[in-house]
Amino acid sequence: AHTPQESSGEDQNGHSLHLTASAMQKWSWTDLLELVMPEALESVAASETSTSLREGLPRNFLCYMGAMYDTMSEEAPEGLKQAISKADETSEGDRNEIVRQRTIKRMQNRFCHEANKRIMRVCKEAMTMVNAGCDQIGKRFLSDRQPPALTPNEAVLTSEHRSENGGKIWPNTMCRLVRPGIARLVLEDGKAVVYHCMDNSRMYHGAALSPLEFEVDDAPALEMLLTTTEPHWVCVRDLIHGDVEDKMEIAQSLYDEGILAIFQADRPDKTVQTG
Repeated sequence: AHTPQESSGEDQNGHSLHLTASAMQKWSWTDLLELVMPEALESVAASETSTSLREGLPRNFLCYMGAMYDTMSEEAPEGLKQAISKADETSEGDRNEIVRQRTIKRMQNRFCHEANKRIMRVCKEAMTMVNAGCDQIGKRFLSDRQPPALTPNEAVLTSEHRSENGGKIWPNTMCRLVRPGIARLVLEDGKAVVYHCMDNSRMYHGAALSPLEFEVDDAPALEMLLTTTEPHWVCVRDLIHGDVEDKMEIAQSLYDEGILAIFQADRPDKTVQTG
């Protein structure tokens, strides 16, 4: 950053330009767990096969749980810890107190054991949601980032130059993602959804993401297209899908959106036509 300095005894009024650069923003384990753990807790709590989280807490747990009853912790007074460990050397009144403390300790252990079982149940559910949490971070990253500035060699293969590359997908058209990392496939609400950053504004969050929705059975073909990057190509007819027409329509949708590069090495195979 530059701040104008006084020169020759005169004030030099001007603007100061500040540039802040950061790395790994919202990219920590904390960010992932903040997404996964609440969802896991909600899922377990609403489970129809287990009611353990919806069971009531022990009626009198406030009579033995909490910092005021944690006599064996490191923060407990040393005198109290020593008294509990020397039951035979104390008076009858002290021994009664020690018995009470030991009873409390057993109840605390039982409570913590039950809490641990439920916490582990939530953690187990959270592990099934890790991929979904990563997808959420991926979507956020796509929303935050700048649109890619394609090189001339990249742009000439996209829908930006239809007149030069044909603009039409055929069974023998070669395809690939125009730039690694610009699009992501996510499964949401029974749909295969493709998020991308090609339409992002140069202004931060100036334009919302405009995802493409497909049927779930289109996901394998979409995955092949979105994971094929330079220098590799994938032929439309080799995509994983039942019908070649559907393969062509899936690739055409991504191409029209500007995220797919195409290359026609051979004469177009026009034996199959789509709308």
